[in-house]
Amino acid sequence: MRNDPSGRRDRVLAAIEIPALGIWLGALAGFAFVSAPLAFRLVAPLDVTRFAALTAQSLAVLTTWGYVLGGLAIAAAVLRALFAGDRVWDFVRILLVALALGLATYEQRAIVPAMAASTDVRSAAYHDLHGRSSEVYGVVVLLTLVTLVLAAVRRDD
Repeated sequence: MRNDPSGRRDRVLAAIEIPALGIWLGALAGFAFVSAPLAFRLVAPLDVTRFAALTAQSLAVLTTWGYVLGGLAIAAAVLRALFAGDRVWDFVRILLVALALGLATYEQRAIVPAMAASTDVRSAAYHDLHGRSSEVYGVVVLLTLVTLVLAAVRRDD
């Protein structure tokens, strides 16, 4: 029975890349579908300032975790690409994670501060900002999901 060190190395790297992407995706989904709607429903009507601070801080933490987990995924994908016969899909995953991180940074630095400064969460200006934030955040989620699927189905033939 032969021992295939490159196959083992790829499995170890996949065991780093896939959970990193999965944890980041789960955190993004948890905020989008649980935390943010609850905060909007329970906190925003009582204290807009606290709602803005809570949301801004939550997104800051998600962005930081995105840097950590996305960085791990990128590093693992780079290492997987070094030993791959066909590197195209590895580079696609790296690009998708980098794009997701760039969009998360844009949201964190450009959109969230404007939303946090809003004093009326029912105003048209806030709804416009929320719509833009939702679009950017949705693209980050979609890119992370696509990257996770690509990492999971990757084969080094």
